[in-house]
Amino acid sequence: MNKIFLGLSVAALLVTTALFAEEHHTSAATHEVHWNYEDHGPAHWGEFGETCQLGKAQSPINILTKQTSMIGKSSVIALNESVKSSASVIDNGHAIQVNVENGGMVTVDGVDYKLAQFHFHGKSEEQIDGKQYDLVAHMVHKSAFGNLLVIAVLFEEGKTANKTVQTVLDSVGKSMEMNPADLLPKNSNSYFHFMGSLTTPPCSENVKWYVMKEIQSASKEQITALRKFYDHNYRPVQPLNGRIVESK
Repeated sequence: MNKIFLGLSVAALLVTTALFAEEHHTSAATHEVHWNYEDHGPAHWGEFGETCQLGKAQSPINILTKQTSMIGKSSVIALNESVKSSASVIDNGHAIQVNVENGGMVTVDGVDYKLAQFHFHGKSEEQIDGKQYDLVAHMVHKSAFGNLLVIAVLFEEGKTANKTVQTVLDSVGKSMEMNPADLLPKNSNSYFHFMGSLTTPPCSENVKWYVMKEIQSASKEQITALRKFYDHNYRPVQPLNGRIVESK
């Protein structure tokens, strides 16, 4: 009888130990530290990707217009964004993001980059001559080789609503139809170009950046609505470290 009792006690202890281990593992996974814009913000991003701290070609930057150079032929982009696309609008935990299924593309130096997604930052990450704009959309493109190209579209507050921004706001958590070209300014042939990085961890470099010169507008209500999701999801400008900014 004592042997049976002892056996049951040992079995119970093993089960209890296993449950404790599983609970501890689940708790640790649930509370895994993740980067953000607050207590684990940009000043601490080196903990989540060493390139964020050690990289020498980081984004965003402050573009000083008087210190730019004329753009080289190999950096000129050919835009082919005007297509009817299906997209899903999500809150990715850091920004409102639009995942495009059949997006357009841009071509640079013979290489095609297909639009994968675009997302919004509550204020512009890029600055021009020290000015930070009210909003920015980053259109992220990817080549067949996995290289990235980002087009930044800057916004400032205006009197009228922006049709594309409104469509995005009305579609959070849902799908929508759109033409990516509607997000671009009418004059898409004038822009700044520089080599930079992702503006969030892991801050990978060798990203081609294009910042449109013509500023778009969105209404105060639209900007406020986007900022209700995220109002300070923007990284401070980073040192240029001798990089050349080209202008077209």
